[in-house]
Amino acid sequence: MPAKLTHLKTLHADDGAKRGPMTVSQVRFHPAGRFVLAACADRRAAVWDLDAAAVAVKNVTAVPGRFACPHAAGWVRCLAVSPDGKWVATGGSDRRLKLWAWADGTPADTPARDVEAHAGWVEAVAFSPDGKRLVTGGADHLVKVWNAADLSPVEALKGHAGFVRDAAFVPDGSAFVSGGEDGKLLVWDAKSFAVRSVTFGGVNEQSGQNPDLCGVHRLSVSRDGKWLAAAGGKNLTVFALATGDAVAQDKTDAQVCFSPAADVLAAGTNAARVVAYDAAKFAPGKPDKTGRPTAPPALPGRELGQVKLGDFSLGMHFSADGRRLGLGRADGKVEVWEVS
Repeated sequence: MPAKLTHLKTLHADDGAKRGPMTVSQVRFHPAGRFVLAACADRRAAVWDLDAAAVAVKNVTAVPGRFACPHAAGWVRCLAVSPDGKWVATGGSDRRLKLWAWADGTPADTPARDVEAHAGWVEAVAFSPDGKRLVTGGADHLVKVWNAADLSPVEALKGHAGFVRDAAFVPDGSAFVSGGEDGKLLVWDAKSFAVRSVTFGGVNEQSGQNPDLCGVHRLSVSRDGKWLAAAGGKNLTVFALATGDAVAQDKTDAQVCFSPAADVLAAGTNAARVVAYDAAKFAPGKPDKTGRPTAPPALPGRELGQVKLGDFSLGMHFSADGRRLGLGRADGKVEVWEVS
């Protein structure tokens, strides 16, 4: 378990142009570790070099690559970086999915590929572990699979009854998970595209529903493939990925991200706390007299630090080595900490 967070930098996604609200909707570290990317509400993604002497963001016309990956209208809602670090995928409220080549710390000025991905906002995007496929989720309630090389469509999957808010692959690439505002977490087989298991509202779908988890807005899969964490409504809930059983729960609304070592689940809460949960303590609730699983055990996290988050937190990510943690803010800032 990490002992503490040491604040490193506050990154400002604002170049003084006053283009409107600067809410950061997602944060990602590049695999190289030194670069932070953020999806912003002003049609662009911001890129920072943490090792640079100055990290002030400037206009793309003055410093090419500092602001990058533009979309024609509205928010850049989501972004992902390929495992080899050579590509950045962005999705926006303009319905577009764009693929940008990355070189020397800077995305290209124009996208290598650009398609209309959904009949509505593109809310989620994730690369497969081998970098060959992309999965997106949209406001049209669909989960879509794409060939990453050319953004040609592979499959459109129905299963959600609301916006698909987040998506992630399991580490071995055999499946991917989608979470939606309908409260569903769907685990899709990556080859057959069949729904392999369903968890709903904090407990296994066969055993009932939990009304407190009324919409999944963020999820994370542990690097060892054991755990799936979902945040939404009033709950943060952790599931055993293999069975769908809920193994831990906390009464908080948060951004969630597993550490690369899979031993820690970090959460940035809307109460301005950064909290760590020990994955070694995740365990299913004991069956009741009828054999049905009881509610998952409460697992209060250990506070690592407090930070002013504006109205609420949006987007959270560990660097590949687990030594840095980034968290987006509703006021257009990204907080970066050293983890020790």
